[in-house]
This record gives sequence, structure tokens and C-alpha cells, in this order.
Amino acid sequence: MTSSPASTPTEPVPAGARLLHIGLPKTGSTALQYAASRLKKKLREEGVIYPGRGENHHKATSWLAGLKVGYLSDPTPQEQWWLNLKKELDHHAARRALVSFEMICTTNLDGARRTVDALGDGGRVPVHVTLVLRNFGTFVPSYWQESLKRGNTESLDTYLRRVLKDPATVEASGAFHRRDGYGLLERWSAAVGPENITVIVLEKDRPTRLLDTFESMLDLPEGILHSEPPVGAGANRSMSAAEAALVHRLNQQVIGEWQASSREHRNLVHNGVVGRLLSSREPAESEGRLRIPDWAAQSCVEAGKLLADSVRSTGVRVVGDLAELERPVPTAGDAALGAPDSVPFDFAVQALLGMFARSTGWTADHTRPLAR
Repeated sequence: MTSSPASTPTEPVPAGARLLHIGLPKTGSTALQYAASRLKKKLREEGVIYPGRGENHHKATSWLAGLKVGYLSDPTPQEQWWLNLKKELDHHAARRALVSFEMICTTNLDGARRTVDALGDGGRVPVHVTLVLRNFGTFVPSYWQESLKRGNTESLDTYLRRVLKDPATVEASGAFHRRDGYGLLERWSAAVGPENITVIVLEKDRPTRLLDTFESMLDLPEGILHSEPPVGAGANRSMSAAEAALVHRLNQQVIGEWQASSREHRNLVHNGVVGRLLSSREPAESEGRLRIPDWAAQSCVEAGKLLADSVRSTGVRVVGDLAELERPVPTAGDAALGAPDSVPFDFAVQALLGMFARSTGWTADHTRPLAR
């Protein structure tokens, strides 16, 4: 395993600069966005703007990056989404700004350049990009269970064999594509310059690193982002192996067999079943954790090493130890993930309640009617 130099200290971006958080998905994005969206007033008092009304900046940045908004009946992004956000950013031009959406990293070079150019007002405003990375051995199964929320019908084993076929272009999140001839860090370095990129490496024994780093980069008081920990569905905890198996089986039936629309699936399964399970219960240890099988371990190590080498070669600022990206992780053995013979009673009840609530026009927790 290649050693990594000590992390570069994080200094604040200049006042008036725009800090763009581009992902990866499943690297703590929800915790950051949840805190920032609920602390808007306090952040503004500290000289930081978190624009918009939503929890993240999905729609506005999708227009800039050229990404579809798949959960809408018309997935084509609209320029007005960006113009609304731009108006607020321009109104607070003297403050630092945080813009965050974890799927921006999947765009191509043209999308990256367009995003940086628009946020930077054609080079008149400083833009700094942050990318959060984690060990591939834990990232890939975590991303698989996230894809179940969007209707993925592939088993974990099939999914892993597809996305790990080439360790140089892991096809899990779309972030590592080379459709434009560039790797992830090469692409964004070309768009914004390596001196304007910070890579944050997550490590299990440094659980506060993500929010600590953003506090430092935005020159915020220590602990302010930790003061609003996500709760319920906002916590976006990972599914247990049993929960993932249930959602996978539902997807096979309603998407694979019944050809349900993505909108129907999002309403009843994503927002209903999954939303209720993740917000209403804590899984028992007996439900198991999602882990890669033995056969995938070496591919994840190789992919992690290639990614770490890419980070080093671009010369971007690094917070954390790049060796973490290629560390071997515990595996689940060679058996493919199979559905459990039974699930806990409360598990089944909560799943059914979530689907019933959404089907009758209520939120999954049945606290308020859905907006029509």
C-alpha cells in the first residue's frame, strides 16, 4: 500500500469566494446539507450564505452541469433554477457561499467548466471545489443500496461485477467515467485548476473530519455545523442487508415485472417504504451489514490505489490519508447477497405503513398531507 504525505492544513477560502461541493455521493453529503440548510440564518451572521430554499442545490447545479433531474416528469433542467440561485448569490457577493450537490461530480469536462464559469461569474469571483472520497470497499456496496431507492433491479453481486470490471473507471456513481478522455480529478483540475481543489478523505477513526473541514474552509466557528445533526429520514442512514434485500425484491417486481414508472416507484417505494424504514427504526445486528464478497476485495483495492495515485498526480490539496482509499475492508465471504427467510415483524409493519401513507396522500410518517 502506498504511503501518503501528511494532510495540508485547511485555510479559509477568500471572503466572497464560492465553495462548490461536488460529491462523491454516499460520503456524508446529507449531514453537511442538512446542517447548512437549517443554519442559514446563523451562517449568514458568520459571513456565509447557503442559498436557496431546499436542502441542497440539485436543480440549479443540474442546469449548469447538464444533468437530468430524473424524479421529475420532465427531467430537463431549467435555466430559471440557476438564475434564482444566482440572484441570491449576487445579492450577498461579499460573503463566502457554499453550493452543494453530490452528483455534480458525474458531469463531463464541458459541464465542469460551465459550472465553474457560471459560479465564478466569468472569472470575476473565486471558486474553490471540494470533493469527498472514501474507501472503495465500503463505497461501492453503499452506493448499490442507494441505487435501490431509484429502482435498481440488479443484485449486489451482478452490480459489483459490472461496476468493478475496470478498476480505472469504476462505474458505480458515474463520477469515474472517461467519456471525455479525462479522469475525475483531471477533469476538475482542467476546469478550475488543481490549486483550487480540496480532496477530503473520510476515515472511520476521524468521524468529525468532514464538517470540521468545511467549518475551516468557510471560516466558521468550531462546532457550528455539528450543532444540527440530522435526525429521522434526514440522517440518511444506510440500509441493513435485510432492508436492502426487501427493497431489491420490490424493485424486481414493480419495476422489472410490472413496469411501474419511476415516478410511481419514487412515491411508493423510495419515499414510502424506504422513507418509513429509515426514519422509524434502527435495524438489529441480526439483519446484517452490506459488505463486498471476497472476490471483489482486490478489485476495490486496485481501484482505490488508482484513485489515490490520480489525486497525488494532480497536486490538489488533500485533507486526510490517501492510503485509506486502498485499505482492505472486511468482506461478506464469497456468497452473493441473498434474501433472508424472514424479517422482523416491526420491519414488515413499518414498510407497509410507509407505502399505505404515501398511497393515500400523506407523508410516510403520516404527519401531514402531501402538497398537491
